[in-house]
Amino acid sequence: MEKKCEICGNPIPKERVEILPQTKRCVDCSRAKGTDFFAKRTEVGMDIDTYKDLIGAIRS
Repeated sequence: MEKKCEICGNPIPKERVEILPQTKRCVDCSRAKGTDFFAKRTEVGMDIDTYKDLIGAIRS
């Protein structure tokens, strides 16, 4: 089944749907209007002081 863009109505390429099955927009509309796909925020498992120490070590 071919998915159609919610904005322009053009078909969404099969390759895009395979990579982003939740997408409702074609590439052109995503570029023009912004993406419709938002990743969930995940915790990294480290406290802020450890993170700052790590960033300091990388930058030095």
